[in-house]
Amino acid sequence: MEVSGKLGHDDSTLVCIPCDRDAVKEPAYGFCQDCQEHLCETCYKHHRRARPLRNHVLIDKESMPKTRAIASSTSDDTVDHCEKHLDKPLEFYCRDHKLVACYVCVTLEHKQCKVNYIPDVSENMSDEMTDVLEQLESFIKRCKSKVEYVNKAARNLDQSHAKVVEDIKVFRKEINECLDRMENQIFKEADLMVNSEKSKEETVLNACLEITEELECSHSLLIALREENKQNKLFIEMKNAEKRLPILTDKEVQVLDANTTIECIQFTRNTSLLDRLKNEIEFGTLLTCVQPSPDKTLNLQYDHTLNVKFKSDKKQCHILGIAMIAPMKIIVADNANNSIKMIDVETKSVIIETILSSQPYDVIAIPGNKLAVTLTNEKCIQLLSHTEAEFSLDRRIAVGENCSGVAYCQNKFVVSCRASKKIIIINDEGNILNVLGSPAMFYGPVRVSVRNDETFLYVSDTDFENNSKVVKIDWEG
Repeated sequence: MEVSGKLGHDDSTLVCIPCDRDAVKEPAYGFCQDCQEHLCETCYKHHRRARPLRNHVLIDKESMPKTRAIASSTSDDTVDHCEKHLDKPLEFYCRDHKLVACYVCVTLEHKQCKVNYIPDVSENMSDEMTDVLEQLESFIKRCKSKVEYVNKAARNLDQSHAKVVEDIKVFRKEINECLDRMENQIFKEADLMVNSEKSKEETVLNACLEITEELECSHSLLIALREENKQNKLFIEMKNAEKRLPILTDKEVQVLDANTTIECIQFTRNTSLLDRLKNEIEFGTLLTCVQPSPDKTLNLQYDHTLNVKFKSDKKQCHILGIAMIAPMKIIVADNANNSIKMIDVETKSVIIETILSSQPYDVIAIPGNKLAVTLTNEKCIQLLSHTEAEFSLDRRIAVGENCSGVAYCQNKFVVSCRASKKIIIINDEGNILNVLGSPAMFYGPVRVSVRNDETFLYVSDTDFENNSKVVKIDWEG
């Protein structure tokens, strides 16, 4: 009968526990107080020979417990067995090798090691357990953070891929539009040329028909008068015909000289355009952006200074806007000198400059090798085209407010208006799509940026009393 975890047996039923694990029934000869196990005579005499067991307390047969204790915790704790000796439980821990072992492993391989009997040390491991749990929790947190980072990176990669595909399509559309424009232009020139020549031909035709009609009438009249033998009338008409001939001849010459016509037109290819397209091997380039791992610190350090001074500058440079158009090309807006400058990062100097009609505030790069510059005092966005050698002014987009910062997304300009405390969204055609802002929303929006996934706008907002904040808003404000 089982009572409180002990079996009631008399002395004759007690057997050696270590031998019993090997399926050998040997009568109990003594008891180990530390192991809480009965031992046969052989195990009893050899029990303290192993270094880990040297200090165990042994009780002889007369004083040993007369019942066999079965601790449920011990039964639960000995379910793991040695990998080398499959029938031996893991009862010892070697501190030198930091591994658990059975008593056979300890006897054969760890005689000189610091070995602990697991039941002796398992109850005093709270500090060590706390440390291990903290390490595990820290590791789990780090792994989960990296999982979130990888998932976010995957989402960003998908979004950037979609954006790349869209940008490629937009670029191809812009190329097609340029080709369509050039094609339509030469079609118009061909139509205009043909229509002009046909107009000349019609003028010559009408003039020749009039001359021919008059000559035929005169010719017919002279033939008729001769046949009727009307000599006097014939003489008069003949002299009139002689008088008209030089006049009609001059008219013919004048019409033909004034309306020189061509018989055909031909098309000559712009071979330099075709050759350039043939020689270009890339439709564009793909740049990669590597985000730092969440468990790594991003360290920034000073590299070098770029010179923004240009020979035509009359004042000290005051750079308010900056944009990168290529890995080694930077555009800056020099407010003091009313100019836009292109800087070569390698040579650390300005290579191109153009003077604007007023002070620029911000500058951004937009698709199609173009720039958008806010002209605060003129309340507009000035568009520019750029090549490796020059800037050229394009059209303007009216904002209607004193504008400062500008961003671009999906064919829309997002403009910050500090004085009126507004954000204005305008399309490429200059139509205002939305006006964001209220007296309580902004101090005075200065700069604006679009988040990578294009879902939100970020606005740097400040007034002249040092009140500052960054406002995150959606496209509806």
